[in-house]
Amino acid sequence: MLLINLSHVGFDYNVREILVNIIGKELLKRARANKFKEKPTVVFMDEAHQFLNKKLQDSFSGDVELNAFDLIAKECRKYGLYVCIATQMPRDIPIGTLSQIGTFIIHRLINDLDVDKIKGACSESNRWVLAGLANLSSGEAVISSVNLPFPVIVKIKAPNTKPMSESPIELSDRFVNNG
Repeated sequence: MLLINLSHVGFDYNVREILVNIIGKELLKRARANKFKEKPTVVFMDEAHQFLNKKLQDSFSGDVELNAFDLIAKECRKYGLYVCIATQMPRDIPIGTLSQIGTFIIHRLINDLDVDKIKGACSESNRWVLAGLANLSSGEAVISSVNLPFPVIVKIKAPNTKPMSESPIELSDRFVNNG
């Protein structure tokens, strides 16, 4: 396992996005050279909305698309390279990427644009369950997959160490109540 942590890379000049795209281009090149056939590889990308569907302005050549992971999602399964993305903002993921995903684990979504984007990427038969995404409780998720006859609602066991994922209201309550 190789973990690449970009938390110390600044946001200035789109350095993070460019770096992730360079990594993706290298993976794409290796996949096309059949480097993953014998040992299939899965790339996990957290906060994918920060890296996908991005364009940069270049004063010499105009718009430059940072599309390496979109291409990986579209064409690299046959080469043994797979991508698993996590995002809180599906509306920012290219539909071409979403349409290549076979399994979705969807937690509560309340933004209509996010819900519509997921509905558009899932099969027609699964859309009735997706209509209730805003009503999911904490820790609940819908699993929708081409390998399942219908979507399944699951309750995910809470981790032993509570994540720091409070809402702004919960955070403000904690600071007000603790002085």
